[in-house]
Amino acid sequence: MASKGTGTKGKGTGGKGAGGASGAGRRRAGLLAAASLFGAVVLLLGALGLLGGLQGVAAQVRAERWRPEQPTGPDHVTARMRAVRDAVEKEFRLPGGSGCYREDGGIAGGGEHPLGRACDFMLGPAGVRATGDRAELGDRIVRWVREHADDYGIWYVIYRQHIWSSRHPERGWLPMEDRGGVTGNHYDHVHISVY
Repeated sequence: MASKGTGTKGKGTGGKGAGGASGAGRRRAGLLAAASLFGAVVLLLGALGLLGGLQGVAAQVRAERWRPEQPTGPDHVTARMRAVRDAVEKEFRLPGGSGCYREDGGIAGGGEHPLGRACDFMLGPAGVRATGDRAELGDRIVRWVREHADDYGIWYVIYRQHIWSSRHPERGWLPMEDRGGVTGNHYDHVHISVY
């Protein structure tokens, strides 16, 4: 009996001692779990960074399949740009129409307009900032461009002083420098360029 009681007493003492050790053990286990979670987050973020890099490489490979085209026809645009223009005009009601070829391009170096590889989709009168429904129309056009870039060979889209490029989709919607006005900063139109 005595030995049975000692065993019980021992278990009780051991239990109390183990309870103290168990508390310290739980704290240690909690710290280890937190460290493991932190490590997993760091690895995940690293993998996402790597994934972003891989997305960029894949985008570059896709971009290479689009060979340069020369403008044709009286509108002086490439067949690729014409297809994009026609698709956007079919998909969206544009209050201000579209304009593509410009001899000077409107920027230093000319840009894509003189090459027949760019169109501006006007959301209203030139020089008037798009607001309300017209601004939302611009957002919808940008979403369409991003969803269909691979289908049509779209290189980049500019709207509201931001740019997105299919060559670097992992970079997202990037702010641009101030070009000095509503039209220069693309607040009244969406600009689309193709390869």
